[in-house]
Amino acid sequence: MIFAMYTIDLAMGHTLLCMSIKSETIKIYIKVAADHISESRRRALTGLPNESFQWIDPRLDITTGKLSKRITSITDEVRRWEKIANRREPVTTRMITYGALKCDPLKPFCIDNVMYDWTVIGIYTGVRLTEWAQPKSGFVKLKTDEPKAFMWQDVEFRGVNNRRMTISEGLENPSLVHTVRLTWREQKNGQNGEKKTIVRSPANKTLCAVSAVIRVMERFQALGLDKKEYPLAVFTSNGLVTGKMRFVRAPHIEVYLQRAAKNVYNITNKEELQRFSAHSIRVGACVALHAAGVSKLDIKHALRWKSDGFMVYLRDLPCQAQRNANAVLNFSPDCLDIIPHAAEAA
Repeated sequence: MIFAMYTIDLAMGHTLLCMSIKSETIKIYIKVAADHISESRRRALTGLPNESFQWIDPRLDITTGKLSKRITSITDEVRRWEKIANRREPVTTRMITYGALKCDPLKPFCIDNVMYDWTVIGIYTGVRLTEWAQPKSGFVKLKTDEPKAFMWQDVEFRGVNNRRMTISEGLENPSLVHTVRLTWREQKNGQNGEKKTIVRSPANKTLCAVSAVIRVMERFQALGLDKKEYPLAVFTSNGLVTGKMRFVRAPHIEVYLQRAAKNVYNITNKEELQRFSAHSIRVGACVALHAAGVSKLDIKHALRWKSDGFMVYLRDLPCQAQRNANAVLNFSPDCLDIIPHAAEAA
């Protein structure tokens, strides 16, 4: 069990070089550790080298003589992840900021304006594709025959001190809306009806999810759509209220995000660009929280995970490398205070 926990630690990148390693390298790590423990036990108990004595390998299941399933289940999962093609890249705040610059104030119902708002909402909530938009073809519905994606009734406005507000009150006085509560009527994790709160970000209006939700609701109301029939993620063919209504679909999301990635990060390779898709929004939310040092428990709670599955989305980030560097520079085992030269270097 202890070696299984060590294997998990290695899979998370807690290695000698503080970086991710492949499954085969993980096996080498635990073999060296097992050999060291076996040798230490032998010396402690015999006092002298004894080549003929067979010591039990702590990695093995003593009933089968093979590597414990607790260990192989982890290395197998790491190997599976290594073989996944086209792993999705995360949406970043720079990409969202670029999207804000592409918005057209003269065409409030165009796809660029709508996508900007939903990527802002997504970076905070980690929405999956069918929770807010539609696949390439077809229309995702629940057993009740209503759309699975967010609808008018899934949004609640709250004022200061959690004061309840009607949607009408909030749209008439948007500056008074302090938080928004979203309801997931159906989820992949089975926690149907779960609610999550997002708060206003006055310091950064570009990344304010509350403002984004308000704009989404304003558009929907202006289009005069049936609140019990249509999802909120809609745009029009000409960007005006007179245009033909269209649902946001996976191809729209891919085109939007790949354009942002190309212009923000100068990515020109087609295969690299294809790694930005609808799921990149959820990956981006996960990576953003991890980069900020948010705990595993809070990431799972915020982004609605029951398992530790989110860990496959984590990335090697410069900010993490900087935190590791600061930790090393500030480390002094002989005193409680940070050594002066390390503090200056940090």
